Amino acid sequence: MPRVYTLSQARRSLPGIAAVVTVMRKRAQKLDELTAIASSVRRSTSADGGPVVADDSELQAEIARLEGQIAMLIEHIQQQGVEVKDIRRGLVDWRAEREGREVYLCWQHGERTVSWWHELADGFAGRQPIVVSEWV
Repeated sequence: MPRVYTLSQARRSLPGIAAVVTVMRKRAQKLDELTAIASSVRRSTSADGGPVVADDSELQAEIARLEGQIAMLIEHIQQQGVEVKDIRRGLVDWRAEREGREVYLCWQHGERTVSWWHELADGFAGRQPIVVSEWV
């Protein structure tokens, strides 16, 4: 059964989660850059129109290393009962209870605190601002 957070618990956990999300986003950005380079290398052609044969083993090893690091960062967040929804945006959700039903408390990289919530099925598009007096 997933962990259920109160608003204050989610907010207290945010600094640690935010730090991991920041590192995760940087790794994902670097991964995107290297993946684009690898794709470009695969599409390269020589002056005579034939394919360029390049040894991209170091590039592929770095891509695999970054993928492993990102997976470990996601696992670290998930072990705390927080769900990673979007790596590149730095979007995470904490399960919470509101009026007797499970919902998500929602935070995205760059936001000062956990200030949004949404129904489990609604996702980011259904985010609503948290009115603290309704969460006590």
